[in-house]
Amino acid sequence: MDRPGWLDALWQDLRYGLRQLRRSRGFVALAVLTLALGLVAANTIFALVETVVLRPLSYPRSERIFAVYQQLPVLVSGPVPVTLGEFQQWGQSALFERAAAIDATDKVEFVLLGKSRPEMLYGVRATVDFFRVFGVEPLLGRGFVAEDAAPGHENVIVLSCALWKRSFGADPHIVGQPIRVREGRGEGLLTVIGVMPPRFDFPRLADLRSLWASVPEETDFWVPLAITQTLVEQDSFNYGVVGRLKHDVTVRRATEQLRASAVQLFRDKGLRQRSFPAIFAQIMATLSVRVAPLRDAMSQSVRDRLWMLLAAVGLLLAMVLFSLGNLMLTRSASRLQELVVREALGATPWRIFRESLIEQILVVAPAALISVGVTQWGVSAIRTVAAARVPRLYDLNLDARVMIFLLALCLATALLFSLPLVALRNRGFTAMLHSEGRSVAADRRTNRLKSALVASQIGVSMVLLTGAGLLVRSFTNVRRVEPGFDTHNLVNMRVDLDPRAYPNPAKRLSHIDELLEALRIVPGVGSAAVVNHVPLTGETDIRDVRAVGGPASSTAQAEVAEYRVVDASYFSTMRIPLVEGRGFRQDEPAGFAVVNRKMASRLWPGEDAVGRRFRSGDNPPITVVGVAGDIHDGSLEREPMMQYYVPLAADPWSNEFMIRTRINPSAISPLVQQAAWRLDPEAPVGHPVSMERLLESSRLDRRFETGLVSGLAATALFLATLALFGIASLSATRRVREFGIRLALGARGSDLLRLELRRTLAIAIAGLACGLAASLALARTVARLLYGVTAWNREVYGVAIVVLVVPVFVAAWLPARRAARIDPATTLRYE
Repeated sequence: MDRPGWLDALWQDLRYGLRQLRRSRGFVALAVLTLALGLVAANTIFALVETVVLRPLSYPRSERIFAVYQQLPVLVSGPVPVTLGEFQQWGQSALFERAAAIDATDKVEFVLLGKSRPEMLYGVRATVDFFRVFGVEPLLGRGFVAEDAAPGHENVIVLSCALWKRSFGADPHIVGQPIRVREGRGEGLLTVIGVMPPRFDFPRLADLRSLWASVPEETDFWVPLAITQTLVEQDSFNYGVVGRLKHDVTVRRATEQLRASAVQLFRDKGLRQRSFPAIFAQIMATLSVRVAPLRDAMSQSVRDRLWMLLAAVGLLLAMVLFSLGNLMLTRSASRLQELVVREALGATPWRIFRESLIEQILVVAPAALISVGVTQWGVSAIRTVAAARVPRLYDLNLDARVMIFLLALCLATALLFSLPLVALRNRGFTAMLHSEGRSVAADRRTNRLKSALVASQIGVSMVLLTGAGLLVRSFTNVRRVEPGFDTHNLVNMRVDLDPRAYPNPAKRLSHIDELLEALRIVPGVGSAAVVNHVPLTGETDIRDVRAVGGPASSTAQAEVAEYRVVDASYFSTMRIPLVEGRGFRQDEPAGFAVVNRKMASRLWPGEDAVGRRFRSGDNPPITVVGVAGDIHDGSLEREPMMQYYVPLAADPWSNEFMIRTRINPSAISPLVQQAAWRLDPEAPVGHPVSMERLLESSRLDRRFETGLVSGLAATALFLATLALFGIASLSATRRVREFGIRLALGARGSDLLRLELRRTLAIAIAGLACGLAASLALARTVARLLYGVTAWNREVYGVAIVVLVVPVFVAAWLPARRAARIDPATTLRYE
């Protein structure tokens, strides 16, 4: 008696809803599982989009932090870092509260000494305001100050929290202590001045791969970047810029002012260097500066793909709701007589709507709970697989925004599913006065609505199938691209040698030869070689090259090519074909090179490159002794760059060892590491990395989006086929009496088969036509996401139509066939 009236009514409605659902256990199970499927897809993709594209960066006022880069179409496509001269001018422009530059083309690699085993550390050089740009205070100690970047005084280091815990045992007294490191050919002491808080490890390669190609996968430390006049005068496009814009500065104003400053800088440079006036004129005409929010700059390489996936999953969710809406319409129509009687006995419209809403919530709630568990597993799997390639994916989780999205989606679904009952109630009395109950259930407008829903599902399926077909074709084309070498049973292992132990090129060359021999005698190893950069890990160490002694047309314009240092066995170990000339001999001296096919055709078009000479920068001319096949160092979806190889004697500082095995590489990984340590116990030896795995990693982005969209398309096709089968079966069942009369009057079974097929396939053809039109309209949008296939590819559209038509035809044919075989005597007695 003390309970409020509304609570009593709610309890009554809840019990009524449970009774209604108990009568339709099969319907409830199908509805819950189908809806859970749609919610899992929607929540997973929304979590991806929210994490990568929408979630603010975890810095104070992060919306004011911008990345600044430029585009120089004359020199290279895509974003280009800036010069230190540009950074200095921009820093004086009064646009930024703080601005910082990092060396974005040469990550710092230290060997941490003084431990049981030397450890490789990866970090960046940054100007003194770097930490202030992000507004992040160190966990221990301090960040950089101006004195740290004074030339000759930059012997300080700031550690990441992960490195501090991993290598220094989270020592609270680490600040002020010296650590011994080796960089390149030198060794020294660096004083620890600070430790950054957890999860601050900017920059990360996954976040900035499209902007800055050579930053660590995870930054272990930061050291100060001292800006000297020598570095400024080099005019190297090596520096990434981040800055915090002042609150009253707009992006448009910053972009215009920074571009004007850059153009003026190039104009002054062109006046000082009169050798290439045409190049400077083209640079100034085509130069553009981009000032982009750092969050957007991070996600720019995947933003379009993620929005496309979100749109695809939105279509799938709509299909799920259409399918359930179809079931709801049928179920609600069968209860119409009950509703009319209840309303005649005094039930209010609000009461009927409230009961319907609670009943739908009882269906939606378990679907939501199932989807949360499955989505949590899904995002964990995606984070594990793709965090190293997709920006910000290491933060992927089901946060409050995703849960709010799920709650809003569930409430909207419950409200949507409540509408059929309310809509049918409004026509209840009129329908009851003019029709029998069976006729009411087959109301024409209801049938038209259900047919429209099924046609829409088929149209959405067509859109998803064509999208999946185009992505599958693109992925297939990428898989057919050969990297230019054989990745099977090939591993890479990095060994950093102490320059003090090998102070001159002769000793280092001798030690590399000893290490190669030690690796070759390891059981299971077929051959071993050394190179300065590993293929498929990025286009790095790019140098200007120019033909020497050829026609004026081939020597006037400098080109860019990748510089590679290899030993004599490199081409045979990698199985890179030599198409002309020869490879290197074991004692090949400096001054000779092997060039790739692309470089030979660009510098000496239509001529034999062997015996020709070229110059790299201002160095002495190099003679070509052979031409090798092209290999990919960057994306498989881009053409290989020009490359030239010089013998190890010319630059004996390579540390990447390529090992070809005769057995499974994982079986010999510890053996090759031990072989390196036996020769030099203090050398940091990396874990061998399979080149097959590296090749698959380079295709991961394509594989991920292709698999996801294909899964959505398959689910959509299943739902559309199921819905068409349902509406065809329902139609055949309702017309049993009509079919019996037709058969009794002389109609043949084949006539009924054609009649039902014609009706059902008309719905399918309408949906197919709408889907085909939508696919063609969206083709231009997806064109930039494809590789090696046009967005209007006839084969893809043809296969998509066949894949859609076959199950749809079967779904229409089975009920029609059953209707054509009925017994007239039985149907005339059908009640």
